[in-house]
Amino acid sequence: MTVSAGRPSAAGVRLRDGLPGADEGGPFEHPAYLRASAEHEGTETVLLEAGDGRLALLAGAGTLHTVYGYPQPLGVTADVADALVAIDLPLRVALSPLGVGAELAEALRGRLPLADERAICVTDLDSDPQDAFDPAARSMVRRALREGSRAEIGAVQPAFGRLYRHAMDAMGAADLYRFSDAYVAGLAQAGAFQVTVSDADGVAAAALFLTRGREATYHLSARRDEPRPVPGAANLVLLEGLRECARRGAEACILGGGRSGDPKDALLRFKSGMSTRTLTRPTFSTGG
Repeated sequence: MTVSAGRPSAAGVRLRDGLPGADEGGPFEHPAYLRASAEHEGTETVLLEAGDGRLALLAGAGTLHTVYGYPQPLGVTADVADALVAIDLPLRVALSPLGVGAELAEALRGRLPLADERAICVTDLDSDPQDAFDPAARSMVRRALREGSRAEIGAVQPAFGRLYRHAMDAMGAADLYRFSDAYVAGLAQAGAFQVTVSDADGVAAAALFLTRGREATYHLSARRDEPRPVPGAANLVLLEGLRECARRGAEACILGGGRSGDPKDALLRFKSGMSTRTLTRPTFSTGG
């Protein structure tokens, strides 16, 4: 194991190679998702274990960090919190703002250094998601439909990776966000579905959603550069994805935050117009 030279020093806390069980946790504990993430980053999957609690982590170059997304601990949250505080390796932890992820984050406040805190948008799925959209977002959906856009829900398509990387290149995004076709295929194995909105010029926008049990996430999305997509295509993608998440049994979908911590961030404002609440997610880091 990559971190074998820096085993936790506290009694009863250990790291071991492995993955959660196939039926444990939410979308970000799915073995296929963890494997895809580790391969993408060039890291290894490990389980932090202490008492009756566990947390899936990625290990590389003598450091540990939670997986990209919104992970949750398994088992007893307090045991996981104690273990994270006790280990003697550089650590970075960012968790789901819902459920036991939020409970673990609260248990870590004041015990691990706070590196960052971001606003995260969430849409509750106890009614038609469009009911939560603000007037501007509803208007954009209507415009997309009026101009002939059509939405399709189905399996993850091989072409999505290319569309997404092109969008990341246009934004000058870091290499971490240029997800490979192998990563996208791993999402399919983890149960992701794709929403595609097409207009007269073909695929206008698409997004991948992850659902597992009561949890769902708007994970990756991109739209066509040229010709310019029909206005409202991205809003329609999100609406139909949220509806499908609800049909699959999810009670809430995490839309995520912005590209920065700025409250005026354009992506954050886009998501907040289609969410029911905004939560705060801390990131803890011990350096390294």
